[in-house]
Amino acid sequence: MIVERAKQFGKEHNVEVSVEAIAYEDFFPKWTAAIESGNTPDVSFFGYQEVGQFYAQGVLEETTDLVKRIEEKNGPLYDSMKSAVTFDGKMYGVPFWAESMVLYYRKDLFEKAGLQGPPETWEQFREYAKLLTDPANGIYGAGIGYGKGNSDAEWFTRSVIWSYGGSVDAKDGVVIVNSPETVEAAQFIVDIFLKDQTTPPSAVGWDDSGNNRAYLSGQAAMIFNTGSVLNTVKNEDPELYANTGIAPMPAGPKGSFIPGISNNFGIFKNSKNKELAKEFIAYLLDADWYRTWIETGVPLNCPVYPALAEESIWQDPYYKGFVESVPSFKFLGYPSDYSPAAGEVYNLRYVNDAFMSMLVDNVTPAKAIATLHDQVESVYNK
Repeated sequence: MIVERAKQFGKEHNVEVSVEAIAYEDFFPKWTAAIESGNTPDVSFFGYQEVGQFYAQGVLEETTDLVKRIEEKNGPLYDSMKSAVTFDGKMYGVPFWAESMVLYYRKDLFEKAGLQGPPETWEQFREYAKLLTDPANGIYGAGIGYGKGNSDAEWFTRSVIWSYGGSVDAKDGVVIVNSPETVEAAQFIVDIFLKDQTTPPSAVGWDDSGNNRAYLSGQAAMIFNTGSVLNTVKNEDPELYANTGIAPMPAGPKGSFIPGISNNFGIFKNSKNKELAKEFIAYLLDADWYRTWIETGVPLNCPVYPALAEESIWQDPYYKGFVESVPSFKFLGYPSDYSPAAGEVYNLRYVNDAFMSMLVDNVTPAKAIATLHDQVESVYNK
């Protein structure tokens, strides 16, 4: 749909618009090379974490006026989406869609194990995973994994750590990673892998597609992911779709925390066609076309216009949980506001590295979190 929209924009403005689709984990090296060569695209996708990092490098065009113009024509965007790309009172990205992390679970396997509903707490999740794990039949309760580039693992880890009262960032400018709460959360995750052994054997080393494949193949009874998995299940496996349940992220001692995934468009400062770039972004945010795009991608694509979250399609029990979580998103940097330093910590994958050291090299959670603290501090102290 975006490609077709770009062609239409080209016809209306007498220009050629080239659209390149890139896997998310391949974006960063391409951006880096483009910035170094001075050959950046006119418009680019950015996760909010990249907006922060590139803002700090001084390579992004301000978009405050563009967002204001879009809202005047189409209605307000979520304040939380705008705040994630706002620095020193100015915006450097345009929110395009949100993604919500939810718990996927196999209702048929739950029923077979005598479980009445999804786990509401992390402790329940752990116990349910034990009951659901059946290695002889290749079934594992906890479809979670770690790999260097695995962004799903980053979001999952933050949700657990936040729910225990810990952090992998700073508060009031002081890094607070090395706390009893963070260590406790880390120990909880490590125990699922090493003590309970309720994760698939290949889970350490997964990329983002690992948990998707494990759920789709029947290897995992529970996973955490965005709406992309549900879209695939619905289109490719009706039986699995009927047996799929959707639930919010489980809660820890401090409650349930949903990591916000905010996807944006932005413009590099050395764009050769800045005004056309702004026009094209506004063209993609036109509410009438955008509504169709969102509803075609439901539930992966959650709208950035609150008004569209009220549309009837989001009342479907499969979809409702995705859009309802958007207003309560927590972003990188929590318990502080999002900052470029928090985005850099995420992009460096220090958190994944820490957990892989625990799971592969048997580093204790206390030692791994202490090392993580020093790494995060080095970023914040730049």
